[in-house]
Amino acid sequence: MSKRKSKNLQKVQDMLDDKLERKIQVGYSTVEETHKVGDIWTDSDSVQWEQKNGYRSKISKVNKGIADECLDCNKWITKGKDRDTYNRMGRCFYCQMNFEVDLKNKGKWEEWVRNQEINRWETIIKEVAEIDKKNLENKWDDKSIVNSMANANVEMTIKKNTK
Repeated sequence: MSKRKSKNLQKVQDMLDDKLERKIQVGYSTVEETHKVGDIWTDSDSVQWEQKNGYRSKISKVNKGIADECLDCNKWITKGKDRDTYNRMGRCFYCQMNFEVDLKNKGKWEEWVRNQEINRWETIIKEVAEIDKKNLENKWDDKSIVNSMANANVEMTIKKNTK
């Protein structure tokens, strides 16, 4: 071993020689909160819990009075795939699948898909028209652009006249 001692070895040596100036933590313990049946509390992660008889229950953040319902089965829309499908079609994932299967069996699925595409493109065209309208209305609202254009015109006029 080299003549030079490592930092850790030096700390151990100081500890054995009783030269260490700080406290040494050997272990730790946590005190678990006890709750009575019916108690409601919030943990450090802002999650609400309720103590039941023999177990804890996480309190759901979904307010059933406000949450959306599937148009066909009246199921509460809480899961991600149901939410995505509901936002587009107004049904939960499985009801939308059943709806499309029924359309295929009736031979109307291709027509329905075509109508969906047409509606989607009409919406896109309306949104683009609204954006263009806003851009035209706000084009001259920014005075810095108008001023810089006016200054450029003055500079060009001066250059033309001085030649």
